[in-house]
Amino acid sequence: MVRLELLFRVRLKDEFARYGVPAFRSFVGVLEVLGGLAVLLGLAFPPWGAFGAAGLALLMILGLTVRIRIHDAPRLMLPAATFAAMNMALVILFLRA
Repeated sequence: MVRLELLFRVRLKDEFARYGVPAFRSFVGVLEVLGGLAVLLGLAFPPWGAFGAAGLALLMILGLTVRIRIHDAPRLMLPAATFAAMNMALVILFLRA
């Protein structure tokens, strides 16, 4: 779920420019890395996993919102929606642990 390519790939740099938020690319990449690390820590400390997964779900929902606002095709929205749902499921699983 961590996408390090956000920090390094030129195509994604262009995508963030298309979204109208080029300054947020590095910030989003760092948040995704931190969220992924928190999910991994959640294997030992479930509250950390719930926190990380909730943060990643929020990032995906915000990404989905941006795509809706710029009228992207639904097929381009599917990955963000899927990752948001997966992370919300992880939140529930970590909270039950």
